[in-house]
Amino acid sequence: MEEIAKTLQQKGYRFTKQRQQVFDALTSSPQTVEEIVASLRNKDISIDKVTVYRTLDCFVNLGLVSKTQFKDKTAKYELLVAANHHHHLVCDKCGSVEDIPLDDSILLKRVRKQTDFQVKSHSLEFFGICAHCQ
Repeated sequence: MEEIAKTLQQKGYRFTKQRQQVFDALTSSPQTVEEIVASLRNKDISIDKVTVYRTLDCFVNLGLVSKTQFKDKTAKYELLVAANHHHHLVCDKCGSVEDIPLDDSILLKRVRKQTDFQVKSHSLEFFGICAHCQ
């Protein structure tokens, strides 16, 4: 938690109680803003949805949180852990999201070799039917 506070301070932000609460509500699996707000309310923490959006945008810009949009166009947020880079398996039936670690270095090398595009970040999602729904 100290590292998060330090990162925010270095970029000119304060580590407010609300930012800490939002950060504490985040997990390593993608969540919508509504799910984060519900999680906080379950802990008797009242927080405005706009505050959650602004906090998440700040965290995304600082590289602390990733934002992913799936087929339904709903943004989902999860903690970014550099040592745990992963992609997602998304079930079309139940909507479950499962992490899948993949070595995508070959793909990134190919993008660099074939294009003049500087990749800053990427996401890769696979859509289908999970084992539970099959």
